[in-house]
Amino acid sequence: MIDILAFGAHPDDCEFFVAGTLLKMKQLSYKTAICDLSKGEAGTYGSAETRRQELEKASEMLSLDARITLDFPDGNIRNTEENRLQIIEVIRTLKPGLVFSFADLPMRHPDHHYCGQMVRECCYLSGLEKIETQSPLFRPAAFIGFPELIIQKRPDFVIDVTPFWQQRQEVIRCFTSQVAQPGEETAPTKTFIKSQRFWEIQEARGGMAGALAGVKYGEPFYSTSPPRVEDPLQAFEKEIR
Repeated sequence: MIDILAFGAHPDDCEFFVAGTLLKMKQLSYKTAICDLSKGEAGTYGSAETRRQELEKASEMLSLDARITLDFPDGNIRNTEENRLQIIEVIRTLKPGLVFSFADLPMRHPDHHYCGQMVRECCYLSGLEKIETQSPLFRPAAFIGFPELIIQKRPDFVIDVTPFWQQRQEVIRCFTSQVAQPGEETAPTKTFIKSQRFWEIQEARGGMAGALAGVKYGEPFYSTSPPRVEDPLQAFEKEIR
């Protein structure tokens, strides 16, 4: 069984948005995993093989207990019965306590929209007896959504990733075909994430989410059900006021 399972549409999605949380959960001795719906073969830079090699390096840095890459068509991921059954099989096989994927928010990339939509639905469908897959039924405790790079809506909660921030950034840098490296000259570039501006917004995103929770760096999340709080004083205590 896996404690935390994150779904992304492409290799690097989960690293961009939940790497700090995955690193933190691993330090807390939880089992973590990622499922990429596609191989990223339609990306402007790099090939499916290049991205596979980058993915393996990032997975090692995250100390993942499992990583699954499905073969949905990059750039044409859609919410179909065939695709849902594959996601349900992943959930039933890994039996995660929590599932993370794209939130129910406006998304710039259509693949991100459909990824989040399917995963959210499949967290429920995976617990239905009459939906048959190779693995027995299982339903996660909750689905947790994360936004794309720009935080458009106040999050329901923030996970403090301050101690893991630099390590988180190093994980993202594993995707050398996709993101600019420190000091790398990026002009001209065909994609936003291949520019130094991407890193500036990553830093601002982490700082803004952290500020909402009174810490230096955070990752923002959304949930349809509120998390249970055992100690409200501790939950709302702010390190940075």
